[in-house]
Amino acid sequence: MPQRLTTAIHHAIGTHEPNRRYAPHARVMSCFCAVLWSRFLRFDPASPEWPDRDRFVVSSPRYRVLPRIMAELSGQAPLPPRVGDHPAPPHDRQACGPSGQGLGAAIGMALAEQTLAARFGRSLVNHRIWGLGCWTELSTGVALESAALAGQMGLDRVTLVVGLWTSEREAVDAILPRYSASGWSVRKVDADSPEQIAAAITSSQRTHKPCLIACIASPEIDPPPPFVDDPGLWAGAARRGASARRSWLRRLLKDRQKAEFERMAHNQRPAFWQPDWQRSWREHGSAIARVAPTFAARRGLETLHELLPELTCLRSRRGMLADLPTNRRNGGETDLSCGTQVHGMAALLNGIAMHDGLLAAGTSTIIAVDRMRPALRYAAMTDLQVIYLLTDDDLLSGDGAAGDQPVEQLASLRAMPNVAVFRPADHRETMECMELALRRTSGPSLLTLESAPALAAAGAPEREQHGLTNLCARGGYVLAEAEGARQVTLVATGHEAILALAARKLLKDAGVAAAVVSLPCWELFAAQKMTYRAAVLGTAPRIGIEAASGFGWERWLGTDGLFVGIDGFGTVATPDQPDSTTDITPERICRDALRLVRPLSDTLPEPAGGNGAPPGMTSVDVSV
Repeated sequence: MPQRLTTAIHHAIGTHEPNRRYAPHARVMSCFCAVLWSRFLRFDPASPEWPDRDRFVVSSPRYRVLPRIMAELSGQAPLPPRVGDHPAPPHDRQACGPSGQGLGAAIGMALAEQTLAARFGRSLVNHRIWGLGCWTELSTGVALESAALAGQMGLDRVTLVVGLWTSEREAVDAILPRYSASGWSVRKVDADSPEQIAAAITSSQRTHKPCLIACIASPEIDPPPPFVDDPGLWAGAARRGASARRSWLRRLLKDRQKAEFERMAHNQRPAFWQPDWQRSWREHGSAIARVAPTFAARRGLETLHELLPELTCLRSRRGMLADLPTNRRNGGETDLSCGTQVHGMAALLNGIAMHDGLLAAGTSTIIAVDRMRPALRYAAMTDLQVIYLLTDDDLLSGDGAAGDQPVEQLASLRAMPNVAVFRPADHRETMECMELALRRTSGPSLLTLESAPALAAAGAPEREQHGLTNLCARGGYVLAEAEGARQVTLVATGHEAILALAARKLLKDAGVAAAVVSLPCWELFAAQKMTYRAAVLGTAPRIGIEAASGFGWERWLGTDGLFVGIDGFGTVATPDQPDSTTDITPERICRDALRLVRPLSDTLPEPAGGNGAPPGMTSVDVSV
């Protein structure tokens, strides 16, 4: 029987795989797929979205044809199309992205399975994750970091399978000990031996460790036997899967958590979570009105853990949750530390989002974005809802090393399609941006947060007139209108919006009417109607203010605008000039505004004490 199944898969590969380079590699894994699907895989062809089905993840494009072939041969019903122009991608069966991302996503799925099982019990959540990839992916940084996290977290429901030729065995033997040292069970089998494959799969189901199976194949010499179409080959597997699903449905009907499980399994939020969320943080608004965005976001996460039990937060060694215990699971709250392994953490977050049932969030620093970028890009390509809470204090202080200043990160993140970048100014904008990230389900969202307190937030009376309206939902809004006809518009994000409010007062004393525009999310603001954007930005000259590179600001400042920010990494701070390269002050903004709206002869003289723009921080006309 395994030989006949393998022959059927071989024939289908020749029919479905257009790339001749990939076909031999796919045939290497045909025997493993035949044994897994016919004897072990927990699935029901009639219900491809059964919540307790096994997940089969393909990481390498070499094997991308196998899930479709196995679905067709086993008679699986087609997945329902997504609302829109594109069909829903089979996230539980394919994750062909940057090398190693699929293996990391499979481990993230295993973490999601373990988390759901801890909440609902093994009677409702009792499936396994199978990841199929190329052996070269095992040595990638993301795979090694994810494997280390799997060993630390005891994710014993994941099995990774790689295929290779006998000529590649020596190279693989140098990689496998790394997985053994990370707490994995490692086995090598003959790719053409159903008995060895079945024994390895049985062993992986019995062990209490994550498992890695290396299938070693010899080059094809003899032609495969002739193919004979037999529709009854998969009848036994179909009956086994249907029986398992019927038993699971009976258990679900009797379970007291049936309604909650179904809600989470279909990625639905509680009925009144949004009004409860808004009421909660607005009741505490006066108490946290002058706190930093990082503290407000942390307070918001504590509230969300109570309102959304599906929220699962992974955190790095640095970030706003770095001081929590290594593992905290109290009252349904789940926060797991990933240490410095942020590359693997980001891949696990994708797997959590792909699994369904949980809401994935991660906390780290913005300087670590470069290591998370491949996973972030994959999440953007596949419309995965992943929320990142990133602290950007290094924009203002590089811990004595100017190279730590991530001045280019905001511009690079805004350039990535389907990624929403939020940079809130104070506690209210932080809560509003968190709400928007929770509501956005078509891609990843990033919040960059600062620890600087919003002491001048009360200087924006216009915002209070809007009551409970989420002003950040339109990406940008008038934080404080000019008293009279606008002469200059100060456009800022994050803490610099608070500095712009202070500069507005100085300009008022100098006889210049200035308006302040807060621009927490460029992507949402760009999606608004042109009339709204024109009303917010106005026709007066504009000054952009942000503690980062000015790349991209020309789209909002126009041809006559100026930018106040950081266009270089600067120099290391010294006792004589502490933080000299990040001297963005209300006085400096005021001077630049006066230079913009008045002739140079009418500008204020430079005050004593060296408050002028330091070298490397001059106002830059980025509209050219």
